[in-house]
Amino acid sequence: MNESESVLLHADLTYLIRGVLFHVGNHLWPGLPEKDIQQAVSIGLTRQKVPHSLEEQFHVYYRGVEVGRYYCDISVGRKVILELKVVPVLTGLHRAQLISYLRVSGADVGLLVNFGTPRVEIERYTYAYAQRRPDFTWQPRPPDDPTLLYPDLVGHVYECLHRVHYELGPGFFHHVYRRATQVELNEQHTSFEFVREIPVFYAGEYLSTHECHLLIVEDKVIVAAFAVREMSPAFGVRMRRYSAHFGKQLGLLANFQGERLDIRPVRLP
Repeated sequence: MNESESVLLHADLTYLIRGVLFHVGNHLWPGLPEKDIQQAVSIGLTRQKVPHSLEEQFHVYYRGVEVGRYYCDISVGRKVILELKVVPVLTGLHRAQLISYLRVSGADVGLLVNFGTPRVEIERYTYAYAQRRPDFTWQPRPPDDPTLLYPDLVGHVYECLHRVHYELGPGFFHHVYRRATQVELNEQHTSFEFVREIPVFYAGEYLSTHECHLLIVEDKVIVAAFAVREMSPAFGVRMRRYSAHFGKQLGLLANFQGERLDIRPVRLP
C-alpha cells in the first residue's frame, strides 16, 4: 500500500472512476493508442456524470520560478489525476512520473492506469505519499577524477543538475529541465551563457541555423539538459561538434528522463 489514511481519500469518487476504467478495459482490447483510451475513459466519466477535463494545464515551478507546463491526461476536479499508459508492464519510471505529476498538480490522489495488459492495472498514490522523501544530499565527485577537467566546477555543476532532478523528478519536457537548471545556477551564483542556436557551415558555405539549447557554464563547460528515452551515440557526436565550435574541451550530457539522472561527460581529444 502507498497510502496510510485511516479513511480512504475520495473513496466514493475513486470507486466510481475505477468502475469506468474497468468497464473501458473490458470493452476495448489491449494495445489501443493512449488517445483512444483517453477518449473512451472521458466518455465513461461523462456518462457517470463525473466532471473532468482532458489535458488540463498545470504550471511547473522550480524555486518559485515557472519553468514550464504539465498537461494531465485526465483531471477530475483537481482532486484526482489519471495517468494513462498502454505498456506491457508498469515500471518504476512510470510510478516516478506520476509522483512528479502529483507534486506539480497538488491533486490529492493519482491513479496510474495501464491498458496494455489483458486486465486493466490500477495503482493508487496520494499527494501525501509523494511528499514523503528524504532530504536532498550530495556526495561530491573525487577531485582527482581523471576523466574530467575542472573538477571543482564540474562537481558543482553535477550537484546543480542532481538537485534539479531531485526537485522535479522525471516526466517533463526538455525545456522544463533546461530552465530549471538555469534557475539553479543563478541560485548558486554560477555564471553561464544560454545559447539557443548556432550556424551550420559545410566547406566554408553557410547552410542553416541549428537549434542547440546549450548552457556554457563559467565559459568552460558546455551543458546539454534534455529528457529522452535513450541516449544514442549521436548525442556524443553532436556534443563534440558543439565543443569544437565553441572552443571548449568538455561537455556534459544530462538526461533527466529516468528515475536516476544520467550525466555523461564528453571530452575533446
